[in-house]
Amino acid sequence: MTYRARIIALNYSIMLQHGVALVLLGPILPQLMHTFGIAESSAGLLLGLGSVGFMLSPLIAGTLIDRTGVKQALLVGLCGEILFLVLFGFSPSFVWAIIANMLLRFHAAFIETSGNALPAIAFGSSSGSLMNRIHVFFGIGAFTAPIFIGMILEKTGNWRIVFWIAALITLLVTVPTAKMHLPSQPAGRPHGRGAFPWRILRDGPTMLGALTMFAYVGAEVGMSSWIVHYLQKHLEFSVVASTTGLTVLWVGIMVGRYANSILNRYLQSRILVMWAGALGLGAGLGLLSASQPIISYVWLFLVGLCMSGIFPHVMAELNSRDPTRTGAVTGVLTIAAATGAAAIQPVLGIIAESVGLRAAIAVPAILMGAIPLTFGRVRAKTQR
Repeated sequence: MTYRARIIALNYSIMLQHGVALVLLGPILPQLMHTFGIAESSAGLLLGLGSVGFMLSPLIAGTLIDRTGVKQALLVGLCGEILFLVLFGFSPSFVWAIIANMLLRFHAAFIETSGNALPAIAFGSSSGSLMNRIHVFFGIGAFTAPIFIGMILEKTGNWRIVFWIAALITLLVTVPTAKMHLPSQPAGRPHGRGAFPWRILRDGPTMLGALTMFAYVGAEVGMSSWIVHYLQKHLEFSVVASTTGLTVLWVGIMVGRYANSILNRYLQSRILVMWAGALGLGAGLGLLSASQPIISYVWLFLVGLCMSGIFPHVMAELNSRDPTRTGAVTGVLTIAAATGAAAIQPVLGIIAESVGLRAAIAVPAILMGAIPLTFGRVRAKTQR
């Protein structure tokens, strides 16, 4: 296997693990609420504060990548995730769970930032096709995890086991990461100098890309975190049927990302994202009309297809704009994504409790509808 192939294979495994880790809370949310005796608004607080933890570290991770190398940032994230996955599994109280989740997500952002920056650092550029292929493996992790989580919950009734198994999966990725040589800087370019380059925050395309990430991840995380609870409580699905719904969503995302890796050879990212956002709005609203499992699964699959290419296309467009600051730009986009997740989770919890779960599930669809506006402007400004 060539060095390039080994780096891409490692990137695949990192994204696979990251996909598993990021969807853990959605499938166990009803059991978690029962264990700690909390309502939807408190569950939204748990999810939202986890996203705050994620939001705190991408700039740290990005600066570390630019100054010392991507491997160091990856190992910080992976080792931290192992520790706090184990500790979350031992949570004796709701407060402990909040703290463990915040620190778990803090370290997850190191993995997210590193995994998205690695292609540009290793190969000197990052195409939408390559980023979509890498994110296919994120989708594989995200769609397989709910199936196994549902089986574990049905067989044991113990949500804590889920976190300990996830810690073992993370350890299996950490070992080859520690052994493998990774480039410490963008190919053929010097390290970024000095502190974080705040001028990035004044770059119009980067900031519009950040707004796109805010809306997209708010929609993705909002749907992923609340769909199991929606299917169980509002439509009275069983544990396995409801977690299967989350799996179907991520199957759609995974299939769509592979399709986007091919389509991007013929169609611009702007066109793909604008159609995805518009159709995602329609599919998300269509989901609200479904009452039977098979119809719900069809709509969830379509929602996943529409969501699939947005994150990779935006990341590929922007994280190669300044090759000496790949980590920093990726960090800005990641922190915007985390901000979207942090902002939407408490809002959805309050809406679910005060208005209803159908209203909460409508919010991600509305966010999808806003995406074509921001990303269309990013492309226009980049081309001028």
